[in-house]
Amino acid sequence: MTGNLVAALTGLVVGSFLNIIIIILSQDDSFRTGRPLCPHCQHPLPWSASFFLSNPAWLGGRCRVCGQAMSSWPRQAVSLAAVVLALALWRRFPGNALLLVYVPFTAALLVLTVLDLQHLWLPDLITLPGIGFGLISALILPRPGFRSALLGAILGWAFFRLAGWAFGRVMKNQPEGLGRGDAKLAAFIGAVLGLETLPRVLLTAAVLGSLAGLLAVWQREGDRFTAIPYGPFLAGGALLFLFWKA
Repeated sequence: MTGNLVAALTGLVVGSFLNIIIIILSQDDSFRTGRPLCPHCQHPLPWSASFFLSNPAWLGGRCRVCGQAMSSWPRQAVSLAAVVLALALWRRFPGNALLLVYVPFTAALLVLTVLDLQHLWLPDLITLPGIGFGLISALILPRPGFRSALLGAILGWAFFRLAGWAFGRVMKNQPEGLGRGDAKLAAFIGAVLGLETLPRVLLTAAVLGSLAGLLAVWQREGDRFTAIPYGPFLAGGALLFLFWKA
């Protein structure tokens, strides 16, 4: 019981910091100042605005300076997801040293999912250090092993670069089907989960992404080139096999 409570509180705190990271990365001015800003008047927000129990939804949902309403559901969703994932990680790996890898890995996937959904953007600022983090941790911890982590990172990157090249050859004069950010995210996942797990993640993401693409085409009456964020499907597949196969 105590472990679950600590895990939930840890998830709440981590989710709060993830909200700050998401806001800062999403706003150019916020990135320069290091403070979250109101999306309407660009006035710096108090740090408490990013916390689940004191975010704008609980403070009237409005900026204290300009009075404009601010959307709070993304922050609440991130905080709630962080709590759920923290509890799931603790119950799946209680007291395991692998938590030192899986907690930041899961947090990074959560941030990348939100940024890709909102901006179709998987920042190198997260994925590239993540690859290095996965490779270094594989030298220290027993799973997945450095060789598996290195080959997983290479395969993840190469798969998407090859797929992007093939798409460009077939669909000339069209936007790139799979971005370089997807390749780096796949490399990050491969470095953390290893070569053996990565193909399952890629297959799961491909199936989910294809279903989402078909749904988007159907809703938009045949527009075959609707931009669909692929990062959330990769992240979802990674989390599925993190808990199922780890």
